[in-house]
Amino acid sequence: MKNILTYCSLILAVNYCLVAQDLETIKDQKFVTYSGGISLNNTFYSAVGMQNQRDPYFWQLNANLNFNFLNIVQVPFSATFSQQQKNFNQPQPFNRFGLSPTYKSLTAHLGHRSMSFSQFTLAGTMFFGAGLEFQPKDYPWRVSAMYGRLAKPVERFARDGLVFAEPTYRRAAYSVKAGYEEGDIAAHLIIFKSSDDENSISVPDSIGVKPEENLVIGLVSTFKFLKVFTFEIDYAHSMLTRDKTAIETVENEFSFRNNLGTLFTVNQSSSFSNALSSKLTFNGNLFQLNLAYRRIDPGYSTHGSSFLNNDLQDISGGIALPLFKGRVSLSSNLGFQKNNLDNQLAAEVTRLIFSSSASVAVSERLNTSVSFSNFSTGTSQTLIQDNLLSDSLEFFQVTRNGTLTTNYTIGANKQSSVFATFSLQDATDSDNNESVFANANAGYSTVINTVWRLNVNANYNNNVTMDSETTSIGPGVGLGRSLRDNRIQTNLALNLFNSYLNSDLQNRIATVRLTASSSLGKRHSISLSTFYTNRSTVQEETSTNIKEVRGNVNYAFRL
Repeated sequence: MKNILTYCSLILAVNYCLVAQDLETIKDQKFVTYSGGISLNNTFYSAVGMQNQRDPYFWQLNANLNFNFLNIVQVPFSATFSQQQKNFNQPQPFNRFGLSPTYKSLTAHLGHRSMSFSQFTLAGTMFFGAGLEFQPKDYPWRVSAMYGRLAKPVERFARDGLVFAEPTYRRAAYSVKAGYEEGDIAAHLIIFKSSDDENSISVPDSIGVKPEENLVIGLVSTFKFLKVFTFEIDYAHSMLTRDKTAIETVENEFSFRNNLGTLFTVNQSSSFSNALSSKLTFNGNLFQLNLAYRRIDPGYSTHGSSFLNNDLQDISGGIALPLFKGRVSLSSNLGFQKNNLDNQLAAEVTRLIFSSSASVAVSERLNTSVSFSNFSTGTSQTLIQDNLLSDSLEFFQVTRNGTLTTNYTIGANKQSSVFATFSLQDATDSDNNESVFANANAGYSTVINTVWRLNVNANYNNNVTMDSETTSIGPGVGLGRSLRDNRIQTNLALNLFNSYLNSDLQNRIATVRLTASSSLGKRHSISLSTFYTNRSTVQEETSTNIKEVRGNVNYAFRL
């Protein structure tokens, strides 16, 4: 199947090119042009006073090329190489390559690629194989398809009693997305199928790892009506088998699941779940409204996505108001979320979220914005204990956030500015635990003679809990310079912090960052950076001095 899709994609691209190309203009076109580049990144690290937190040296090579045949067929190619080792399944240095040639409405994906059909079916998971996308401009029909390997077979790898890798079956998948797009209407049907090869590795029953199978059917649609309303929906039904070797069963209530043939086989380990996300938006001349609803069943999963939250239901709404010809913008959102949708958990969590923000352009030079949010979370008991049903509130937490930002520009050319930001977060719960976090930053930035850049700032952080108070405060200064008609950029930044615990000085931290970048002609560029940290404690009984240096050298060549 993989080889068939790969060959078909190449044949279609070539034939399409020969049929559509105007033979009279071929002589005026270059047969092939190319662009792209190669970059080599080197990272150095050293520490004094503590154990190294990373390798002393690490390199990574990235390459990207784009070939253009007769100015109608584009073939991008990318590859990455590094010294990273994959001892359990790939002893050579890590590498990955892939290309996505495009000709008019046809795009092929070959090698290591990723495609996204919807958030609940195939959602950007990397695969090794082939894919096609056909999106003609003159016709409303759209078709996309892929086939490839999602996971390599990996035997259980252990040494000296330490497990480095759990066994993984070879997992292959294919998916098709077909639909219609024209004007304000779009509708797509998606089928995603994946299956593990139970013969790809040998796994003892004691480990408990079983081959899986997954079939997902999805629907994605967007349409606009009455000129001001837009409705969006994303729905998927997932059929997941955790153990392909389990005994087959019959679904009495859903006969279609028993008539899918080789597409999916129901057995004792199969589970069925749904996921839905929808949104209704009103776009008026004076204001905008939106209402969203989402529900993801407990245990919902798809092999086409690396991670999905499940067992949740939420509804939210918002309003946005542009006022005074856009100089004032107001917005508010309110949402409610809960879990334990099947009433199987011992506790149920509910969340209430409210946020509001406002931005004001006071004048051409002065801008300010303010925002506030309130997160309320509650947990209640839901199961019967000691023959008594209790639904009393057991735990709640309320978190409030507020932010104020102001910026004022100075000078005829507005090359200088004064800025200030203040944020405050307050969290309390039913156990009388309370914490308050405050952050403030203020400074001045300017450009001198178009080549010097100066930034001076002060930072303050304070965190108060029931048991302690931590504070860090200190200044920072940054200086930049452009050289040789802006072909060379240099920057130097220095920050100093004093860290306090319950008003007692604990640490002094100094950081220095030096960066430089240069373009060497039209094709070459190089950048260098050095980051130095010095952290010293002032407590005599635990006096330490830790120094870290990180360096980076990057070279890039453009074709």
